[in-house]
Amino acid sequence: MEGLVSLVRFLASQLRFRSARALTLGAGILVAAVSFTILTSAATTSRLQVQSTVARNFRGAYDILVRPPGSFAPVERDAGLVRANYLAGIFGGISLRQYEDVKRIPDVEVAAPIANLGYVAPIQKLPVTIDEVLTRDPVQLYRLRYDWLANNRLSRFQGGSVYVYYTRRHKLQAVDGFPAEVLPGGRRVQVCNPEHSTSRGSYLACFSERSPKVPAIAGFPAGRVGGQADLQTPILLAAIDPEQEARLLGLDRAMVAGRYLRGSDDDAVAPPGGMRLRTVPILASSRLYLDQVLETSVERLAVPPGVDVAARLSSPGAARFLARLRGRVVQRQQHSPAPIYEQALRRYSGPAADVGSLLAGYWSVSPVAYRTLGSNRLAPLQTENPDEVWRLIFNGMAKPPGSDDVQYRKVHPHAGSPDVDPAGVVYASAMRIVGRFDPERLPGFSPLSQVPLETYYPPGVEPADAAGQRALGGQPLRPTSNIGGYLAQPPLLLTTLTALDALTDPKAYRAANHAAPVSVIRIRVAGVTGPDKVSRERIRRVAAAIVARTGLAVDVTAGSSPHPLLVELPAGRGGQPPLLVKEGWVKKGAAITILAALDHKSVALFFLVLLTCTCFVANGAFAAVRARRAEIGTLRCLGWPASRVFGVILGELAAVGLAAGLLGAVLATALVHLLHLQMALGQIVLVVPVAVWLAVAAGVPPAWRAARIDPLDAVRPPAVGARTARPVRSVGAMALANLGRMPGRTLLGVAGLAVGVAAFTTLLAINLAFRGSVSGTLLGNLLAVQVRGVDFASALLAIGLGGLSVADVLFLNFRERQAELVTLATTGWGGRELARLGMLEGAGMGVLGSLGGTALGLGAAAFLGQTAIAGLALAGAIAGLVGVAVVAALSLVPLRALRTLSAPTVLAEE
Repeated sequence: MEGLVSLVRFLASQLRFRSARALTLGAGILVAAVSFTILTSAATTSRLQVQSTVARNFRGAYDILVRPPGSFAPVERDAGLVRANYLAGIFGGISLRQYEDVKRIPDVEVAAPIANLGYVAPIQKLPVTIDEVLTRDPVQLYRLRYDWLANNRLSRFQGGSVYVYYTRRHKLQAVDGFPAEVLPGGRRVQVCNPEHSTSRGSYLACFSERSPKVPAIAGFPAGRVGGQADLQTPILLAAIDPEQEARLLGLDRAMVAGRYLRGSDDDAVAPPGGMRLRTVPILASSRLYLDQVLETSVERLAVPPGVDVAARLSSPGAARFLARLRGRVVQRQQHSPAPIYEQALRRYSGPAADVGSLLAGYWSVSPVAYRTLGSNRLAPLQTENPDEVWRLIFNGMAKPPGSDDVQYRKVHPHAGSPDVDPAGVVYASAMRIVGRFDPERLPGFSPLSQVPLETYYPPGVEPADAAGQRALGGQPLRPTSNIGGYLAQPPLLLTTLTALDALTDPKAYRAANHAAPVSVIRIRVAGVTGPDKVSRERIRRVAAAIVARTGLAVDVTAGSSPHPLLVELPAGRGGQPPLLVKEGWVKKGAAITILAALDHKSVALFFLVLLTCTCFVANGAFAAVRARRAEIGTLRCLGWPASRVFGVILGELAAVGLAAGLLGAVLATALVHLLHLQMALGQIVLVVPVAVWLAVAAGVPPAWRAARIDPLDAVRPPAVGARTARPVRSVGAMALANLGRMPGRTLLGVAGLAVGVAAFTTLLAINLAFRGSVSGTLLGNLLAVQVRGVDFASALLAIGLGGLSVADVLFLNFRERQAELVTLATTGWGGRELARLGMLEGAGMGVLGSLGGTALGLGAAAFLGQTAIAGLALAGAIAGLVGVAVVAALSLVPLRALRTLSAPTVLAEE
């Protein structure tokens, strides 16, 4: 007991009478402990923020996407992606029985199917009047050209033309349903003879000022002059389960007119005056997502002098005569396809149905195939569709406008049958609009966890370079009426699964997919609350049960995030230039990958910062013990055993660590409050044991080494054999000689900076590995930015502690060599030479530490699987240079302190 009391008294006296050394060591422990605590607190705060962000964006509209087997593109399988616009290429593949099996699986909360039927293209009439451009000439000829402008008006496609004949001289009279001009004497000339004046894509309309009521075109406004364009607006038709769709997205709350679909809605037979038609209920979108407009150009044609226009129009060469006439544009108009779409909806609305609402057929298309150009870069493969694919009912041509552009999808026609069944009902069906919905009223989902929702939201791709920005005017590229094109419009017409029989009956529509009409099923799993293990296991079990019970393919989309890919689109045939666009595919499991990478990063950061702080304190402890070498030798000569020396040194370090920890707890509390970090009081109190642990752990090696020192060698080191002397001719040579003369001291200083640089390089490798794991998705890119502040602070800590370690060793070394330095000063060395000597010694140790630390850091980076070795080496070199500069600057501090010492005092001590 007395020995313990005496030991405590001795420690107290050491701390009291050697307060400068204790304060220096305590300051180092304080810096290390507080830095470690604040950095781990910042890392914890950052981790909680990341987890919160991931939890908020974990679930999209659905958790699992069920698809037919074989519907995955190779790039999807290889990279774990779900392609954008995926639904536009899947037309069936899942049977209704399989859908019912999926609904019965436990924990399936919602199972919402989509059954793509195909594109329907009803023909609508657009009247274009030219009354305002008519002249007072007795006979006038006009050409009305119809052109479709698509892709932000970069592409132009011809849509046909109409010729207009207008006379102020004679009346017109209907003969056999077509206008004939009544000449003087009663002779009639059939100027609008379709056998003579009609050519492919054009026809002739005739008007007279003297008989404005004569109908020149069926349905054209009476008393007006102009032409009428036959227009088509391809619209994608799909079937849904109304109840499941309402539960998944609240589609029933997006209604703007009529009523919502009912699950019991089926096809019905409507007798519109003799012809019995089967009608199917339709829910129509109130918006048309097509990037194209119709431009009409009115040309006034120059009639050659002396030509009898009426005679030429009634002759067999009328079409050739009109085609050869030159014209001048006198009017241009642009028409949005929205009114044309509205006209179609009005035609299909109401309880009745007519032959005009009959679905002559529909087209399905294949998915786009790709060629991989490199990492995250694709090029779609082009294909060709022959004219035969556009033949539908009665073998008529119904080619949608813009279909002459580049084709990426194979088009498959499903022509409707005009035949009737034994009950006298036409096999082909007609549409009956029962309600309208607005997609803009549907609930939004976080863009960070967005999954494809093509039933309601239009796809689009953004320009990815400056040329694309200029070409598209900063606007995205949207779908057009080219149903074989790259981008496909969303389904805008929805019917029920119950009405599928009428639209997939092989007797009604050729090659219809009656056996497996469902394209995809979107699943929400019950009990999923976030990215926790229980929720993820629920999703996994449901996905596994779907595969086992149905044999279908599944994509787990919970935790997904958009993953932009670059797509190279070639020049279009309508004038669109080549475009590089950015398309948002979906990366599956992005949130889980982010959380796993964050866990690994947090563990690595914790141990690396702890190691850096421990090495910093150990460096200071080694240097302090080295400075007390003579004192320790004296104690050993007086009979102190090695165990007591070990206990005294370790106890002194523990006491200093305890004091530094108590002060550090107060300082950490203030910093946590000031920096708005999340840290509990219990964690702040941990500063005290951390400081004590750092002091003890760092003090064990130097204390053990001090206890093993031979007493006489410690008091006065033994003489060494003479070595060949080399002349020292410069300050730099002396600095180099000093580094080699004391290798132990040099290595002690080099080790501190080496650990700092190695820690910096390793931290950089960890951060690169983390960003490589999570980047590429919108969620990952956001989170990589969120955690960057902690990474930067950790790197600064590593370099700062390394530089301070070297400066600490330099200070103690200069203190031991103060007699030598004072002697140099008395022999004529000035302050400038001494400063150069100290700076060069510090720079030399800094260079060695930087090289060693960079090598260690690169080895750690290679172990972590980082391939960016060149970048890491450069970063390590820069960190080393910064460390060298810091050490060189700090070396001036001990030298400035030595200037205050007098030569007699120093030499007397020596």
